[in-house]
Amino acid sequence: MSRPEFQTATAPKLGVIALSIASTNASDTSFYIKAKLKQRNLEPALEDTLDDCGKNYLDAVAQLDDSLAALLANSFIDVDIWLNTAISDGEACESALSERAGNDAELARRNTNFLKLCKDALLINTILTP
Repeated sequence: MSRPEFQTATAPKLGVIALSIASTNASDTSFYIKAKLKQRNLEPALEDTLDDCGKNYLDAVAQLDDSLAALLANSFIDVDIWLNTAISDGEACESALSERAGNDAELARRNTNFLKLCKDALLINTILTP
């Protein structure tokens, strides 16, 4: 994803951009999961996986919103806490996808991207932390 503001962004602005992209990704993934759950005749294992990941993503969206609020308040330790919690949600979804018979390749791809985006935002926050 190319965003023109990257070229002139200061480090704090990069943190906001990174969190915004991760949040948008989490919201999009949450909508994807909801749409999949509306399909008829899902295998029970896949339905369970989607249900679990859906709950994880609802939490992750809230945690990323909290991260952004904390970043805007220069509360870098809180950003770290909320981002790590969001990452834990992504990792829980990843475990559900890998440990159960009900796997969804698109959700797995989305989840991998989500984890990368969160870890990038975490790295930026580490750089910002005085």
